[in-house]
Amino acid sequence: MMVLDGCFIVEIMCLYEKKYVGEPIFETRWTLLNISRDLLLLENQLPMFVLQKIFELTGEASPNLNTLALEFFEPLRLGKDESTTHKLNKYTDEYIHLLALFHSTLTSDDNIYPKQLAKSEKNKPHLILPGKGWVHNAETLRYAGVEFKNNSGSILRIQLKGKTLNIPTMIIDDSTDPLLRNLIAYEQNNRSVAPYFCCLAVFLDSIVDTVEDVKILRDAGIIKQAKGGDKEVANLFSSLTKELVFDIDKEDCYLIEQIENINRLCRAHDTRVRICRLLAKLNYKGLLKTYASILVTVIFSLIVAKFATYNPSVN
Repeated sequence: MMVLDGCFIVEIMCLYEKKYVGEPIFETRWTLLNISRDLLLLENQLPMFVLQKIFELTGEASPNLNTLALEFFEPLRLGKDESTTHKLNKYTDEYIHLLALFHSTLTSDDNIYPKQLAKSEKNKPHLILPGKGWVHNAETLRYAGVEFKNNSGSILRIQLKGKTLNIPTMIIDDSTDPLLRNLIAYEQNNRSVAPYFCCLAVFLDSIVDTVEDVKILRDAGIIKQAKGGDKEVANLFSSLTKELVFDIDKEDCYLIEQIENINRLCRAHDTRVRICRLLAKLNYKGLLKTYASILVTVIFSLIVAKFATYNPSVN
């Protein structure tokens, strides 16, 4: 059965690369997308050496199997708004399965790798990050003066510059949820793999707590919804970490520097945040409108009362 499945996978990737016309599987709408999604499920992974052996029997020399696979999975790639062309042919290493190969393309950017701890920190006890609540939500960060801005490139490239928090554009569609879940599951089941998407999931769940948070990110161009409303997006980020209970070593979190910078900024503007929260709780704008309406009503009532008691015959 494994060999039969492997033959199907290799064949469909070879046909896809050749832009084969006439095959029913390529003519049916959504079929390829559904197949590619299924092939990235953790439970559907076949050993890469099996696929490689089958590929060698086809006599195809170029491109290699890794490149064929990445071309096939490219429509699912997170970070579709990136401006630079992704180089698929540079992934020539050996991987245990297709999901591992796909994961490597998303975590290969040098800008997202955690920096080595300074020598003075190496002898310190390990600091543990809790499994949730790493930073304040988007609305609170906005109260602290943080400006949200979308950027291109790797979905993992989150960076605070001054008071501007740069977060890559995320397109929310039918593929987003299963893809993120399987990338997280792969990291959870392989201790040798750095927990990039586990960290990303907890960070996004911290940033997005309410529908208002989704609206803030959507207005900044960070979230683009192909389907569903703001509530569905908030539920998506919340559900990603619902069964993800873990405490992570500080040095294993690629976002640790950004988390510390964000929290430092919030602490520096704590008074401002408290005032903004209080005004929001009292619905300050709505309160002003209410007072204005009451004032107009009182003035109008006094005028009516004045004219009602006025008697021209007295003069």
